[in-house]
Amino acid sequence: MDVYRAAAAHAAAHIVYSRYYDDAQGLTPLQQAMVGVVEDARVETLAVKDFPGLLTLWKNLLPADPQDNSAASVLGRMARALLDKDYRQDDHPLVEAATALFAQHTERLNDQTLALDIGLQLAKQAKALDFKYNPRQDQPTNPYRDDNRYLWQSPDDAENTVLLPGQTQQVRKYVSMMEMVMGLDVEYAGDDAQEIWVLETEFFHDDGTTLNEKEGKEPVASPVHYPEWDYQTQLERPNWVTVLEKRPKRGDTDLIEQAVEKHKPIIQRLKRLIEAAQPQGVIRQRNVEDGDTIDLNAAVQAMVDIRMGKQPNPRINIRTRLQIRDLSVLLLIDLSESTNDQARGAAEGVKVIDLAREATALLAEALHKIGDPFAIHGFDSNGRHDVEYYRFKDFDAPYNDTVKGRLAAMGGKLSTRMGAALRHAGQLLSQRASQKKLILLLTDGEPADNDVRDPQYLRHDTRRAVEELARRGIRTFCMTLDPHADQYVERIFGAKHYLVLDNITRLPEKLPALYLGMTK
Repeated sequence: MDVYRAAAAHAAAHIVYSRYYDDAQGLTPLQQAMVGVVEDARVETLAVKDFPGLLTLWKNLLPADPQDNSAASVLGRMARALLDKDYRQDDHPLVEAATALFAQHTERLNDQTLALDIGLQLAKQAKALDFKYNPRQDQPTNPYRDDNRYLWQSPDDAENTVLLPGQTQQVRKYVSMMEMVMGLDVEYAGDDAQEIWVLETEFFHDDGTTLNEKEGKEPVASPVHYPEWDYQTQLERPNWVTVLEKRPKRGDTDLIEQAVEKHKPIIQRLKRLIEAAQPQGVIRQRNVEDGDTIDLNAAVQAMVDIRMGKQPNPRINIRTRLQIRDLSVLLLIDLSESTNDQARGAAEGVKVIDLAREATALLAEALHKIGDPFAIHGFDSNGRHDVEYYRFKDFDAPYNDTVKGRLAAMGGKLSTRMGAALRHAGQLLSQRASQKKLILLLTDGEPADNDVRDPQYLRHDTRRAVEELARRGIRTFCMTLDPHADQYVERIFGAKHYLVLDNITRLPEKLPALYLGMTK
């Protein structure tokens, strides 16, 4: 914890006291190292004047070994000597020179050019002493200081822009409804606006409920962090991904009703097939050696075989057992931007998300009639810090117009960080007490995200997530609409645990049939 505090305080000192060196272009690595050591000492000395307690924090993290004359050790001893006035047992020429020069110019601590002047003198003396420095091999011995690229890289570089004193950062301001209504709307406000006003309460209450109904509704869950597998290092990155559960919007339930009415014969046939494949009630299993009762027909045939001198069949019992459908299914839908594309082979204007919505409605209607517990969730992602997760229907929630309205408003956006979504779905499914647990993943492409350039990275992470779920007794099956999925989907989910749907228009009838085959 001391290292984190020291690093944060050191970075803050740079932001307050350091500036970009306009005339520092073309410095050698040795010159940059010397200037950086002096600049670190300058900003830390100024910070200690305002916050004396920082001296003890920083000093304890600056190691000094006079017996080690490597370049990294000498630079570390210089840093210790410049900050700690009681450090006097070092007789290295560079350490003595740095201490003497810094002491001569204590009145110039607020001068930005101090570090440049002293650093260049030290670099010249180091070169005369044949001081060997390699920036790649000679890593700093202190654990909290940075590489001072803030001094050398132009602030025009958007990736390295740091706010200076006097500059303001764009912030979000959460205001009440009256402040939002009464506030002035700045017509020409752009991306450089200092404040972005956000309504702290929802303007419209979700699901069309009244305020009293809304007060009793569960809030959206807190962010959840999950690890991610790095296949190159063969290690897990702990708490690497953040899953944020978002409240789904509501749409027109007529879309779902039309889909159900269109495929009503399929729903009825599926219901009969599932009930016939796995009936509930008392099941009598004949032809067993140990059972509850004797099968009279089998016993008579055994006695006939004995009288005729033949070997009798010892399986003459009947075993009675109670069969109950104990299954929980979670349908996980990929809601990435690509689902807004035109569906291959479908009519003009029919998108992939439209067929996914229709297939989900069919499966939900059939499961609702049978009585199997099921949940419908969806996901998209905007980098590892923002994996959006939507619960359209939970296991214990009724399948009603609220759920149908959420399915109707289902849309695609952003990317597909599949491993994090599977881990979160598995965490929710593991809370069920069912004997069989199944995740049906419906996607139109491979795992991808906007902050990952290596296409293999998220594939290996998704495979790792599937393996983790299998060890917890959760089976995962992927139905993909990507015609090129054969190149990667089997390596992720395993043989016989995926289905590549070549004709996407058959999705509404294939998904319920797939459920039947998976739950036999």
